[in-house]
Amino acid sequence: MQQGTTGGNFAGGVALVTGAGSGLGAVTARMLAENGARVVLADLNKEAAGEVAEACGGRALYMDLADAGSIEGGVEDVLATEGRIDILVNSAGLDFIRSASELTLEEWDTVVNVNLRAPWLLAKHVMPGMMERGSGQILNVASTAAKKGWENAAAYASSKHGLLGLTQVLHSEGRGHGVRAMAVVPGGMRTNFFAALDPPPPPENLQPPETVAKSILFMLSQPLDSVIHELVVTPMTETSYP
Repeated sequence: MQQGTTGGNFAGGVALVTGAGSGLGAVTARMLAENGARVVLADLNKEAAGEVAEACGGRALYMDLADAGSIEGGVEDVLATEGRIDILVNSAGLDFIRSASELTLEEWDTVVNVNLRAPWLLAKHVMPGMMERGSGQILNVASTAAKKGWENAAAYASSKHGLLGLTQVLHSEGRGHGVRAMAVVPGGMRTNFFAALDPPPPPENLQPPETVAKSILFMLSQPLDSVIHELVVTPMTETSYP
């Protein structure tokens, strides 16, 4: 396996991608597969993940990121069938567009559980094997909301700020064992994330998810003696950063 060498050849490596049924997760899974990785596509919507998996030669896996048991069982499934996990991409995320005072406790917990607790739990279950082998990569998908909070995004901004902190901790704990953790910080993308907005942002003010997926592969493709800790990728028209 040449995982992590310049050029993005992941032949022989196993990648687990969450939120892989649509949007950035789907595009990232497809690109990893095109570059030789055996990809497991985890999503709450297994049917959607299955369609992407069929197109790229990967395998779909049902995973409810709000359920700790589903996460642990999913990782166990991948390790049992694939034997290892070399790359973990935490791409799944959600938000409820509410003011801080209108947001319910259940909505807050759901956002934080999916966007922050799930990446921690996945890393918790994946890192021991990576550290034992002396190699592995964890790529967390944050957001420009991790850099600058805006109205009606209390839970989302908090979870993404926390995700950057978690990424730094994971890298600190893993680097001595050949495991690196990184975060990509994308601005607005042309995905279904903005479907709840009325009206949604104009498409010309958003970037295609392929642009961010290419950035993820670039980060994962660096020589293993270096690390891109954090990479911010936004549309030229992005107003939330800087």
